[in-house]
Amino acid sequence: MGKKFPASPFHCRIGSFERMGMSEYRIYLNEELLCKTDWLPRAQAAWDRASRDRDGAQHGGLAVLLKDGVEVAAVRPRTGEGWSWPDRATPLVGPRDVAAAVQQLARLAGVSAADLAEQMTTQGLPTNPARLKSITTLQLGRSASVSCAEVVSMCYAAIAAIKSNDSSVSS
Repeated sequence: MGKKFPASPFHCRIGSFERMGMSEYRIYLNEELLCKTDWLPRAQAAWDRASRDRDGAQHGGLAVLLKDGVEVAAVRPRTGEGWSWPDRATPLVGPRDVAAAVQQLARLAGVSAADLAEQMTTQGLPTNPARLKSITTLQLGRSASVSCAEVVSMCYAAIAAIKSNDSSVSS
C-alpha cells in the first residue's frame, strides 16, 4: 500500500503533545500515502497540506484521514483554505506548542530561559523565566495564554540570544 516508516527512536514531550503512545494517523492524497505518524502535530500538518492541495482541488482529488485504520474524513481539497482538522477528540496544535518548541530549540542551542526572557525584555517585550514556563506548562488546569505575535517575538529573541552565544564563544 504505502511506504513503511520506522518508529521514532526517541521519546520527547513538545508542548502538550506526547511523542509516542498516541493513535496512528495516516493521511492520503489521491490514494497515495502522504504521512503515517503517531505524532499529532505532524498528522495535523499533513492533513492541512493534503486538504489544500492545489492539484487535488483543480482535478478532483481526495484527501483522506485515517485514525488507527478507521476513516475519520474524506474531502475534496480546497485551494488556499483547506479543511479544518476533523478529529474533534484531539487537541489542535496552537501557539503554546510552538512556544514550547522554540524554547526547546533555544535550550538545545545553549540559551537558558533566563537568557531568552532577558532578550525578549531587551527587544521591548518585558518577560521573565516564570512567564516562559507558564506559557508551556499546564498547572492546576490553567496556563498562561500566548498569542502568535508573542511566539514570533520569542522566535526572534531566541535567534538574537543564539547569535549572542555564538559570538561570545567565537571571541
